[in-house]
Amino acid sequence: MFEMEKLNARRSFFDRNLIDVNKIYLLTAATVLFVCLNLIKSQRDFSDTDTYLFYIDSIYFFRTSDWWRFESLSKALMIVFRDLTADSEKAVYFLRYLLIYAFPFSIYYVYRKSSWRALAIAMALYGPLLGLITIRATPAYILAAIAAISAIEGRWRSIPILLAGFLFHVSTALAVPAILVTLAFKKFGLVNIKSRYIFATFFILTSLYAVLGSLGIQSAVDFIGSFSYLSKYTVYIPEANSANVAEESGSVVIHYVFMGATVGLGLFLIYMANENQGVDKIFIAISLFLYVILFLLSSPVVSLRYSPFFVIPALARIDFSFKGGWSYFTGFLIFILSLIVFSINVNLAIL
Repeated sequence: MFEMEKLNARRSFFDRNLIDVNKIYLLTAATVLFVCLNLIKSQRDFSDTDTYLFYIDSIYFFRTSDWWRFESLSKALMIVFRDLTADSEKAVYFLRYLLIYAFPFSIYYVYRKSSWRALAIAMALYGPLLGLITIRATPAYILAAIAAISAIEGRWRSIPILLAGFLFHVSTALAVPAILVTLAFKKFGLVNIKSRYIFATFFILTSLYAVLGSLGIQSAVDFIGSFSYLSKYTVYIPEANSANVAEESGSVVIHYVFMGATVGLGLFLIYMANENQGVDKIFIAISLFLYVILFLLSSPVVSLRYSPFFVIPALARIDFSFKGGWSYFTGFLIFILSLIVFSINVNLAIL
């Protein structure tokens, strides 16, 4: 009996190491690919590079005395790299390397307790975006994911971690409602939450949107536009910039497909969650509601940029592994599909 227990312990240890090795393989392969792309491609071949070049020039040559009050850490990094390289394009080049090398360590930390399947899906959906493109927003996504997981576990530290995300990117504000509500649910001890509570949450939020939605659009535009630092974000609200609607009409099908896939993934994770993961279900449900509302109220771009705030921590929390022969089949299927989606997103990241 004792020998059998030792054998089982060794197998368990080996299985855990195997999972970690698989995750390391995934992240190493992605990192090598990103490094090669940054070496052989021109910086202007990557999405958003022109935006970063303009942004760096703006904060380097024309920054005001109170520049540090808004997204101070991301601005400071860009100013330092611009000063060291004496060229905006070189600054973006080295900042991208910093992102490429920092991202795998940070995403591994988020998924350190998860299966490689969850990490593979997350990398397929957001790896090219977060590991190659969003130089300013990636730290905010990672910090928000850590904050969300901490909130689900009922830890107050989720609040300062969430606030730290604002030092990198203002889009962290999109993650605030779901995380704070989740923390409140956990603190009230609502662990085993049945489906009717989730449906009630949807009903309440939908009712609020029906009453306040039409009024909230113009109010949001006026409020955001009143701040000089935030006025640029009004372009994401169609009513503030109707040209965006026509511009996005050509890719509307792709946006709706991605929305359907994201909602489907969220509902699948709710279905696969354990009975004692009621708070996880609430977090995903609220986030899905906000995601759909952002898609309809604002723009597909905003909803796309919001989705990592809840998909990344949700995948890290929900175990959807299968038993027996299904485990190998689903693992193989997830690997193949993730590889395909990852390849598509890499192509989308490069102009």
